[in-house]
Amino acid sequence: MHVEFEKEYLVELYKFGKSKNKKYRFQPSVIKNYKKRIDTLIGAPNVEALYMLNSLNYEVLKGDKKGI
Repeated sequence: MHVEFEKEYLVELYKFGKSKNKKYRFQPSVIKNYKKRIDTLIGAPNVEALYMLNSLNYEVLKGDKKGI
C-alpha cells in the first residue's frame, strides 16, 4: 500500500528516527511504534487487510461522502 505523509516532520521521523525541529522530538519507544505502524500500513495489500488490526481502530465512515 502507498503511504503519503502530510507533514515533513513525519517523513523525518519515519526515515531517520528524529526530526530537525525540536518541537517534534519524541521518546525512542514512541518512534519505534510509529515506524512499526507505518510498516504495517505499507505491507498491507489492500485496505480490507487493515480491518483485522484492532489496534488501528479502523472504522468505515458513514454518511454522504461523495467527492472524498
